[in-house]
Amino acid sequence: MKSKTVSRGILYYIFLLIAVVVGVLCIIGAILLLSPGTEIFGISYYNRFDTTNITTVADENQQSYEIDQLFDSGRVDVVNVTTNHADVTIQNRESVRIQFFIEGAVTGIVTSENKNSFNYSISYSAQTRTLNLDVTAPILLLTFNNSMEVVLSLPYEFVDTNIDFVVNTQSGDVSVGNHERDTYTLNSLTVNAENSSNVLLGNHANVKNEINLNVPSGEIRFNTDVVTGELNITSESARIRTSDIEAQNVKLVTQGSSVNMNNIQGNFDYSARRGVIIVGDITGNLTCSEEVVIANITVGTVDGNVILPNAESSNITIEALNGRGDITTTSGNVTIRSANAILEVQTQSGKIDVTVDTNPTLITGGYEEELGVINLETQSGEIAINFANVYLQNYITTTSGTINCAFSASNNLVLSYDCTNNAPTLSTGITTGEVQNQGEYTIGNSSTRNKITIKNTDGRTSISDTY
Repeated sequence: MKSKTVSRGILYYIFLLIAVVVGVLCIIGAILLLSPGTEIFGISYYNRFDTTNITTVADENQQSYEIDQLFDSGRVDVVNVTTNHADVTIQNRESVRIQFFIEGAVTGIVTSENKNSFNYSISYSAQTRTLNLDVTAPILLLTFNNSMEVVLSLPYEFVDTNIDFVVNTQSGDVSVGNHERDTYTLNSLTVNAENSSNVLLGNHANVKNEINLNVPSGEIRFNTDVVTGELNITSESARIRTSDIEAQNVKLVTQGSSVNMNNIQGNFDYSARRGVIIVGDITGNLTCSEEVVIANITVGTVDGNVILPNAESSNITIEALNGRGDITTTSGNVTIRSANAILEVQTQSGKIDVTVDTNPTLITGGYEEELGVINLETQSGEIAINFANVYLQNYITTTSGTINCAFSASNNLVLSYDCTNNAPTLSTGITTGEVQNQGEYTIGNSSTRNKITIKNTDGRTSISDTY
């Protein structure tokens, strides 16, 4: 009985202590909220609902300029905005002046050392024709609302800025052409983010010559078709979504992003250690200039060459290839649903699945007949090849893998095979006699120059004239 009384007493004091602590915290919270700026135990409540507009700037010689006069006289080539986590955008607004706005609402708890952390500085270099704006948004210990935005405001009639717009940010978002009445055009856009950031090219974005985006994580989204000179995207894991792109060169470097890009008119070069890349049709070359380890890529029609020498364990799927193909993987699978020109694929253990629709008019540029129009090779993987058309020399080779070859009976060709340790399986349209380990058969016109040559040392082989 006595132990129960002691237990109740302990619980009473525990609840009393909790009530006192909660009460003290409520009182501190009320004081902080009702008296912004009051500091208690090294923290205070920060509350900023304000707009700062910047219309003037001084150069290195302390000469002052109106910002819109610098633009009007063509003395600004580069606008460089640096910030920690404020968002950055450009807008056409109903204004007669070109100016910067720093606007938005920021509320939260700050430490004493960050109580006055919001600041900005603006400078102009006449020598480099560069306008620099540095903005430090409030650094909050606890955030209730943080929507600070840096805006370069342009009048509606100011259309072709012809400037290079550069944003360096820790974690702020960047948007260009995302407002209904935006009509401006940039010469180039560069975004360098240290941490997670979202970059948006809105429905009215126009960048003439170059786009460079270096965003470790977050999202990169193009809501409009982009026509520019060069497009370079570098990311560790950002989610990347684009509409159609027209550029001379598109380069993607990623560690593990999820990428979905519409059609690309131009050359596309990528490097990805992991992740998934989906691209529409490419009117240009598809290349991989750096090592790709396990990233999977799916592409529509490629009207150009595909050169992927280091695809490693990547799975590659191409809907149609209307140029030369040269692909090498270790364990990655290669699927080409319509190969129309010269194709060479090599794997160690991956599967090769190809349908050949060779178009002789696409085979140009110093082709030597003995090299082979189609040349597929795997050490221990599987080759599945279907010939709708057989043209000139074609080679299919494996050491210990499986070969399944089919061709249309309407083709004129010579079939030659050497299956060292296992006789192949041949369809009755090729022969009804005994099948040897080596053999050669003529299908159709005996004077044909078209030939399929199969070599399989230890694996299984199946050949059919039904496709």
